[in-house]
Amino acid sequence: MNVKKRPEFIGKRIWMYWPGEKAYQFKDNVENGFMACGLPEDREVGDLDEIMSVKGGLDVALEEAYGMGRRTVGGKKLLLEFANVMNIGDFVIARCEFDNIIGIGIVTSDYYYDETRPRFRHCRKVKWIDTNKWPFVDELKVGGKWHRVTLIDQHYRKIAEQIISWIYEGEEIELKGIQQSTDEVKNDKAPTYTDNHSHSVFMNKARLYQESIVREWAKQFDNACIWDERPNHGVWLKDEYALQGLVFYDGFRKEIMDMYHNGTTKIGMNLLNNALRSEHIPYNLFFPMMKKCNKEATKDFFNELLGTDIIEEVLEVKIEYAPQPKYNYLNDGTSFDTFVLYRHKDGSKGGIGVEVKYTEREYKIGETENKNTHDDSGNVRLSKHYNRATRMSGYYLPDSEMKLVSDILRQIWRNHILGASMVLNGDIRHFCSITVFPNANPHFHLASEEYRKVLTLDGNATFYTFTYEKIFETLKHHFCTKEHLEWINYLYNRYLFD
Repeated sequence: MNVKKRPEFIGKRIWMYWPGEKAYQFKDNVENGFMACGLPEDREVGDLDEIMSVKGGLDVALEEAYGMGRRTVGGKKLLLEFANVMNIGDFVIARCEFDNIIGIGIVTSDYYYDETRPRFRHCRKVKWIDTNKWPFVDELKVGGKWHRVTLIDQHYRKIAEQIISWIYEGEEIELKGIQQSTDEVKNDKAPTYTDNHSHSVFMNKARLYQESIVREWAKQFDNACIWDERPNHGVWLKDEYALQGLVFYDGFRKEIMDMYHNGTTKIGMNLLNNALRSEHIPYNLFFPMMKKCNKEATKDFFNELLGTDIIEEVLEVKIEYAPQPKYNYLNDGTSFDTFVLYRHKDGSKGGIGVEVKYTEREYKIGETENKNTHDDSGNVRLSKHYNRATRMSGYYLPDSEMKLVSDILRQIWRNHILGASMVLNGDIRHFCSITVFPNANPHFHLASEEYRKVLTLDGNATFYTFTYEKIFETLKHHFCTKEHLEWINYLYNRYLFD
């Protein structure tokens, strides 16, 4: 193969694919340009597009396939990811058992169901770029228990990217050379796939896209100039238009603006003005979950998202929530973009703290944060509130404070220990922290990966990252009315772009 250009990974997932026992179907995959998967034990459920158009349809189909009481979490995850998470343009690494990589491909179609196939009827079209045999890499072996198709998580992502790049470039590499090079990748000696340039490219695309959104809004005002171009201020609506709540979904805009005018929500003018930044997004994403009529769907949504069944009932969803009095927590007014209070199946209370990002990356430390993390000489020294939550949570490896207070990790850490302080105070027994960002935002891929390096097993078990794409697709499984689907389509059209 003569391709020399490094493939573009930003905004693309990487999947490991097993084409059946001893890769028996791979020849057919290559000749006909597709990939296919099925359930463990070759159980069949039917066309996923039809099944998942009905709320709870997949659960019913899996129970029929396996019988009542059988655990089908792995199979359900496989089908949901293959049908709803995999995207056109994602990369696929095909393997034969654990012995060899046998192909690199790019997904070229949406999900489809081929009932003519005797097995593995869930399919997607794939352009197979390379079908030579390459040594498998030990670091990818420890990636876990493979299903037919498995998403390579962020912990192994850089290694997978490096392998694809080598194969793309047609280099002849022996296993020893791959192993040595992947060790360098793990130790951060190789360049990361995120850098200032790639984030700037993403930022510029996002800015242009939001400008196009604002121009659409302007049509209802006879194409008046409704926004100002302010350097370093995103896409800034003029006050008279911002006060109409244009940044919010029109299906519940009036309700939110009534809260604003009544002073019952922490919305400031900056939130209403800036169409590019993320401050308004928690409202557009989570406001429907604040309503009592949607509590059951909200429970099912978070259970699926977290891959669990521990949430028995959602008690309350709050946007811009800071527990009070602040002295009992971090003593600095740190708040969650969204906080979900729930009843655990063990009868106790639990909490989910959500941080929502869009185009943001790291930011320079402020005066209050600096006082809580450094002494007067500039040395790292945590305040008693920060130190208590960090030390007593059990989330962090020893001597990790220097990394935690860094610009790249500080905000993720603060939101995590805010929840830890609620556990220590007895407000809740269970907590997890979620950071949400677009898949195309390269900074938070890197930041979450770096953050996991300082976490203990308990810390990792309470920290999650999800892309907008994952969030929006999961919403469709549980918010299924016509009004809900219009809202979800708005989220896609408002925040995702090519």
